[in-house]
Amino acid sequence: MKKSIIILLCAMLMLSLQMHAQDKKKTKKNKTVKQEQTVKPETSKEISPQQENKPAESKTPQLNISNEKKPLDTKPTESKPTTTTEPAPINVEQILQQSKPIIQEKPNGQINWTEQYIEAKGQSVIDNERFKNPAQAKLMAQRGAVVDAQRNLLEIIKGVNVTSETTVQDMITTRDYIYTRVDGVIKGAQMIGEPIEKNGIIEVRMRVPLYEQNGLAPAIYQDIPDLKKVSTASDVLNQIPDNVKDQALQALAFNLGGKKFDPSMFPIIVDENNNLVLDLSKLYDPKTGKFPKLLSASEEIMKELGFKKGVEVLNVLRTEPGKMVIDNNSLKKVNWKKIGEVAGKIGKFLLMLI
Repeated sequence: MKKSIIILLCAMLMLSLQMHAQDKKKTKKNKTVKQEQTVKPETSKEISPQQENKPAESKTPQLNISNEKKPLDTKPTESKPTTTTEPAPINVEQILQQSKPIIQEKPNGQINWTEQYIEAKGQSVIDNERFKNPAQAKLMAQRGAVVDAQRNLLEIIKGVNVTSETTVQDMITTRDYIYTRVDGVIKGAQMIGEPIEKNGIIEVRMRVPLYEQNGLAPAIYQDIPDLKKVSTASDVLNQIPDNVKDQALQALAFNLGGKKFDPSMFPIIVDENNNLVLDLSKLYDPKTGKFPKLLSASEEIMKELGFKKGVEVLNVLRTEPGKMVIDNNSLKKVNWKKIGEVAGKIGKFLLMLI
């Protein structure tokens, strides 16, 4: 009996152990199933963006097509503001660097019509015998050089052509007070650079502006006599072709063809019959001191700098001091009334001699 009881107990233990082992296997299986279930949605999440990107790629061509159509509609609106009559802006400094200044050399000085000034030099000997102190001797020589330069300035200014019919000397002769004004301008001349000492001589350079305030033009402008030889206005002023009515020139180029031109402070332009086309004295304002610059250029320089649209070339038949005679066909290429309005308002209008 005891043996049978022991055998039964052993059998019950074995059964319980087997059942416990099976329970463990089931729990492990359940865990693996749950882990697989949790992993599957992650894989689906990784796949889903790819699936979502596919339709997005199919939509992008439609967006590109719509974007390509828009520029076609906007192109005409962009081209409307551009006009063929509007010239490219002129860079005055660039032209001046590549052009030659018009300078009239005078005894002991010069007239620079491009930079618009009159300059004279003066000299004085250092008198060491009269002034024993070397510093005082140099100072007195410098004063003497300034006086000499002022005297030379006066001589140069007297010979300046104010118009084609009048010089400064003519105006001084007829009106005494003009000499007083000119003398005041000369006394206000500026020294250029430092005095130069060479071989016992002090040399200075003095400068007077042509058109700026405290210059020559403001001192005489109100008393410039009217033109007598040229009084009739040219018919070309009223004959403005349609193609130049909206013209916006920034410079005039005069083709001299090898002829020499003696400038004046206020040049005039006339037609073949000596009728007045443009009197540049009417463009000057003494308050601002602005006046068109006169320089020497060439057609090659104009082409290189690209100023063809902003410059009109006129053929010069002949020249006189302060006057250029232009052929009538060239005159019709310019709206002269508009030139008179524009050139007087801007200080960067150019008169180029080629």
